[in-house]
Amino acid sequence: MESSQVNIKGMVCSRCIYTIRESLQKAGMFIRDISLGKVTFCKPIDDPQKTTVRSILSGLGFELVSDKRETRFLEIREFIHQWIAAGSGREQGVTLSESLSRHFMQNYDTLSELFSQMEGKSIEKYHIEKRIEVVKESLVYTGKSLSQIAYERGYSSAHHLSAQFKKVTGLNPSHFKQIQRSKGLIVPDHSNEKV
Repeated sequence: MESSQVNIKGMVCSRCIYTIRESLQKAGMFIRDISLGKVTFCKPIDDPQKTTVRSILSGLGFELVSDKRETRFLEIREFIHQWIAAGSGREQGVTLSESLSRHFMQNYDTLSELFSQMEGKSIEKYHIEKRIEVVKESLVYTGKSLSQIAYERGYSSAHHLSAQFKKVTGLNPSHFKQIQRSKGLIVPDHSNEKV
């Protein structure tokens, strides 16, 4: 059965995306899009090609997903990552649970139960942990203030962000700013430049 998309178990970050893209392209595969848990090829791949993809992924420590529940789990996880990238509902004024229910046209409790079974933690806990990871990167690699980061990540205030950050990491955000200063890690922000 030919399909132009495969779902992949084990992808957790942008390095996973980069590694898989590079490996599949070296094997002559043409990729239209790649995101956490999913690769879409430019044209349908047949069973022998799928076997090649499976072999490449296995060599990298990943595996193909064929189970519908696992596919839905990966879709939920990808949605959460996109939600965080978009500011965790800052502009829409809706909660993550409402957005998930609308997007998947399914009761949130059902989605939450599936996610908890597959991930071993609740959607809320996963969302908070991943959100804090993004905050850590901003603290270390940008010159943004805690207030700016709090706004961009959808927190109600810098105080709320600081309290959640301490609860999750055991450290204050200022610790990560010190890392930035000690290593000179600020990366220029070109997001507001006109092209």
